[in-house]
Amino acid sequence: AWLVIHVFVAILGTGFFALGAGFSIAQLLQARREAADLIVVKVAPLGGVAHALTIVADCGLPAVVSSALDTSVGISAGVALAAALPALDGACGLGTVALLDGDVTRRPLTPVAGMLRPGRVTVDRELLRAYAAEQARVRWWQDRVRACWAELPPHRQG
Repeated sequence: AWLVIHVFVAILGTGFFALGAGFSIAQLLQARREAADLIVVKVAPLGGVAHALTIVADCGLPAVVSSALDTSVGISAGVALAAALPALDGACGLGTVALLDGDVTRRPLTPVAGMLRPGRVTVDRELLRAYAAEQARVRWWQDRVRACWAELPPHRQG
């Protein structure tokens, strides 16, 4: 019941705003449809390249790919997504490896003339050990993932 009341109040508030500002409901709906020109997607939070492609297709907007501060492993997934998009009309935010103190590969993915080429990254085990998180931090992340997993509905856990 609380949700219904909240939604009703939000609808009324939006309607009163539209009337008060001199907009028709049709104009308000048109403005909502035009609220975004593109979608910015990140591979890891969306569950991988295939899932990100599905979200882009379902969204119906042009897409660009971005990342957080990922190693070349994560950036390579972003480059793979960008290369798989049906169209890429904007610049992607994938040139962040140079912001790290180091990388887990001997050949970091850094832009050359503003471009990154798709391809596999070979992880160097020595560098992986050198930049590994401390065990306390690893346990913290493992606990966090388990807690988040437990919050998912059963049909989303498989």
